Amino acid sequence: MKQTTLIDALGIGWGEIEVMRDLANLQSFGDKARLARLGTAKRTEDVAVFIAEQLWACKQILSAVGLYKSIGLVKGMVESGVARQPNWDEILEKIYSDPTSFRNPVIWLFFHACLQAERDFALDVCCAHSREDVLTGRLLEGIKGACTSWGKASAAYLRRVEDVLEVSSIDLTVGGGEQETGGDFALILDIKEKNPTQSDLDPSVVALTGGPRGDIFVPLLFQAKCYAGLRADISQKHSERGYQFNRLRQVNCAANYIFYENAKEKINLPALPMVKPVSDCKPVELSKSTDVFSRSINFASYVLRAANGFDSIPVAQTREDALNMILANTSPNSVTKIAILGNTSGLDKIYRDALQQLRDEIDNEIRLGSAQDDLDGDQRTSGFKP
Repeated sequence: MKQTTLIDALGIGWGEIEVMRDLANLQSFGDKARLARLGTAKRTEDVAVFIAEQLWACKQILSAVGLYKSIGLVKGMVESGVARQPNWDEILEKIYSDPTSFRNPVIWLFFHACLQAERDFALDVCCAHSREDVLTGRLLEGIKGACTSWGKASAAYLRRVEDVLEVSSIDLTVGGGEQETGGDFALILDIKEKNPTQSDLDPSVVALTGGPRGDIFVPLLFQAKCYAGLRADISQKHSERGYQFNRLRQVNCAANYIFYENAKEKINLPALPMVKPVSDCKPVELSKSTDVFSRSINFASYVLRAANGFDSIPVAQTREDALNMILANTSPNSVTKIAILGNTSGLDKIYRDALQQLRDEIDNEIRLGSAQDDLDGDQRTSGFKP
């Protein structure tokens, strides 16, 4: 009778786990990472509590091991007489520090790469004054660099399961496109599901995690805003298209502000980049600014929630749909960059081809519309397709 191995049970080997844990201890739980989180947590009384609540709600990404760790964390707190929800650091250290806590270790790797990137962005980049577009470029560069580091460290696991950590970026900077939708950059999570383990398919586990989601394509739109203090100005208005805020509310994917603490004066301990859904901001007609730390979470936590799946973060059925959701009702040049985080080789070409096809379709519709305009009313054909 064959003896069950750790790979058979969890889909990952002990040596692979140790390497990933060691890097997490260094990058996600070292002094620099703790300082970055502390600097953000101390901004308001509630920000760390809200981040913890948002992380605690992420159950679909968890494996059976992660679920048991969550239950064990709460049980230990109750037995110690602690009557509260686990805090930000407790959730990260007791549950998210271990790749076996996630049903798909690739999502764990992307999450920790984003933790590393946002830490370095806040402490190494935001201290010096810069423009929003430059800061966004540095953040995306940091994500790509961190993913490279985590990919190298986990190379044995990724080779064995025939996976990759791929970060692609498509530059769409043409003719001041940002003003068209109010978007600054888009991010697509393109995660191929791994084969679930038997423990993850146990009915008692599935009842709490929802079971495997399959491959996911999650388009996200971000508008970058620099701020100093606790509030950020969201009153940008185009002379013809109106408020940027209202344009953001009209897109078909999850639209968010991403706030960078950056000012002309040097900031000694900038906060992590914070993400706030546009839907959580008061209408711009009522308030020209928004509270940066109210109902906002750090960038890495937001990416994790997008991978987990929530009703407030729509998913696409295909890669083409993901692009359409970002660019719907606008031209394909309406955001400056599209970054893709995925575990499929060749995503750069796949998305560039899909984007070109979308552009061709729009050009054809424009030409058809022009031809129709040149015809008399009785000669025009309908553009409606059942």
